[in-house]
Amino acid sequence: MQDPSVIKILQKQGEINDELDYALMNYLIQNRGLGFTACQPSLVELENGKKAIKMNLDHTFIDKDNQLRGLGIVGKIYVELDTLQVIYCTTIEDLENNIKVLKSAGIEPEIRPKGKY
Repeated sequence: MQDPSVIKILQKQGEINDELDYALMNYLIQNRGLGFTACQPSLVELENGKKAIKMNLDHTFIDKDNQLRGLGIVGKIYVELDTLQVIYCTTIEDLENNIKVLKSAGIEPEIRPKGKY
């Protein structure tokens, strides 16, 4: 499945509620494994006329000092606004390849603020 085509950005930045954040965290763990955090929500209109919440996927982990760290954006997830169902998520293969690209580029993980995506 391909990344949906965005025809219009309706709201560039926003926030999601705790229930959706929790549901997305569970979806990612169950379907993509540990190490991914949905962040930077925006409201978009897709080619098919549907409205969706588009979020980037950050590769995250807890370091030896118990700090949340992120390597960078490695994928995307789209949630249909009306049903709150995931309509697209970057494949695990692409997520893993994008992690390798960032690491090979010498990108160092940065401390991420907890709860501030």
